[in-house]
Amino acid sequence: MKKLISIGVALALLTMAVVPGAVAAQDIEPDTYSKIPFAIIGSGLELMADLWGIMDTPEALAIGMPWVGDVLDAMAPWTAGPLSWTVDMLAWGVSLVGDVMAAADSILVAMDVDLGFPLGDVKDITDTIACGLLTSWNATVPGGTFTPCG
Repeated sequence: MKKLISIGVALALLTMAVVPGAVAAQDIEPDTYSKIPFAIIGSGLELMADLWGIMDTPEALAIGMPWVGDVLDAMAPWTAGPLSWTVDMLAWGVSLVGDVMAAADSILVAMDVDLGFPLGDVKDITDTIACGLLTSWNATVPGGTFTPCG
């Protein structure tokens, strides 16, 4: 039990010393605001891959699984890249829902069905959400102004 606590304390101290520098040196930059969580996870995987090589030595943990660092290193770019494309698909799906609601509004009006609110106005809301998901990171951060979709 004491060894487990010692390892935990050592990892905490190592994290406090290494994480700020590693995060500052990370290579992954998202291309939209909504992909920031994927970039954070990807850079965290890169950090863990780098730390694994340090920790899996006879002087440190000596777990004997050097391949774990390679696996984490391979997962990092996939997480920040292809996995983050789910945001693009989400934005498309949200916009599609707005299109369907607007079409349904026309049908309901023709059938003289009153829902108490204009269903077609949902299109504006869904397009605003989709626009926010796709707002560019590079175009807004350097200029310092945040104007999603004009």
